[in-house]
Amino acid sequence: MPIRKKMSNEYLGDLLVRMAHHSTAIEGNTLTQADTLSILIYNYIPRDMSEREYHEVKNYKKTVDYLLKNEEKMSPQLIKTYHKEIMQNLADDNGEYKKISNIILGASFETSKPYQVPTLIQEWCDNYNFRMENAKTIEEKIEIIVDQHIKFEKIHPFSDGNGRTGRMLMIDSCIKENIPPIIIPKEEKGKYINYLSNENIKEFTKWGVSLSEKEAERIEMFSNKEKVQLILEKNSK
Repeated sequence: MPIRKKMSNEYLGDLLVRMAHHSTAIEGNTLTQADTLSILIYNYIPRDMSEREYHEVKNYKKTVDYLLKNEEKMSPQLIKTYHKEIMQNLADDNGEYKKISNIILGASFETSKPYQVPTLIQEWCDNYNFRMENAKTIEEKIEIIVDQHIKFEKIHPFSDGNGRTGRMLMIDSCIKENIPPIIIPKEEKGKYINYLSNENIKEFTKWGVSLSEKEAERIEMFSNKEKVQLILEKNSK
């Protein structure tokens, strides 16, 4: 059964909140998961907060709605669309490649030059699609996803929002390949940054498999909960 069919409505709400909270927290957003829940699920602003932090989590609603409907192969336009949505009201050049060179804090390498980005992203997409079409196992697919994520972050194609866009692409890839989503927990930011910086594909893959397996259990729990509720509602009539 396709992974989308296994995802209950309640799980999808849970996924949205956790995606937004953990991914933005990795980038320094200080809103709690409860704050994020209030904004995304109940459309309620629970306390004073900066406009930027509000939009950082609010943008996930439309972005994830698009992700769950999207069936396109990986392409430069798809990548730009994700960036445009996730950086709405946060960057004037959302959806456009960087025009000025940028740098990653603590990185031992230089990101790609702006003039290189269009060609490198097209090659990145072609390589991703070819590798995925020829992958045979779930572990092999997860290895491709994390390896391509590392390569994407090294290109760093946008002026801002590269991490959030890159992690969104990971989840896009998982769902299209019938793999439970890989959500990088904010509590393990250090491990994540270490794997990226050292290009540790082997350990990143093992971690990705573990995170995906935990997500599969979460999907199942929400599915069982929904089934029980349906039975109770049926018996109460």
